[in-house]
Amino acid sequence: MKKGQGVQRTVRFLRRILPYVLCYPLWGITTALAFLNLMMARNLYLTIMGVLSVQPWPARAIDRILFIFLGIVWLVLIIFSECYYRASISKNRLWKSFFLITGIQLLFLFAAHFLPFLLVRIRISDWTQYVLFAGELGGGLALLVVALRSSSRNIVASRFKEKNKSI
Repeated sequence: MKKGQGVQRTVRFLRRILPYVLCYPLWGITTALAFLNLMMARNLYLTIMGVLSVQPWPARAIDRILFIFLGIVWLVLIIFSECYYRASISKNRLWKSFFLITGIQLLFLFAAHFLPFLLVRIRISDWTQYVLFAGELGGGLALLVVALRSSSRNIVASRFKEKNKSI
């Protein structure tokens, strides 16, 4: 065995395995953010029911039914995101996939935080709420732009390669 082959083999092994190791902490972030979205969605529809003056008995029934439905949506998102992240590793798109899902989640979180303030017409007196809104909206938009911009670059690059192959 030549000098350095063992190191090269180790580096190749780490390059192959590292995305899979990174996939699961990213999935954990997605899971935690999805759970936060679940709780904020519940807060949003409870606020909407309060604004609409829904009677207590139907409100409890609607709350339980919607919470079960949102729980199922949460579970589907968790399973989908794990499969989506693992599938994106072979295409070398793990970060793009993570940015896309996280950007959508942050925008939903912004809407779920901001809409109750609009519906109830609460004046925001604490500056941290503005920072929170700006972080959710700005972070979500920035992640979506990065994810979608990188995918459009990949499309252009693949079309360019196809043109050059045909020549």
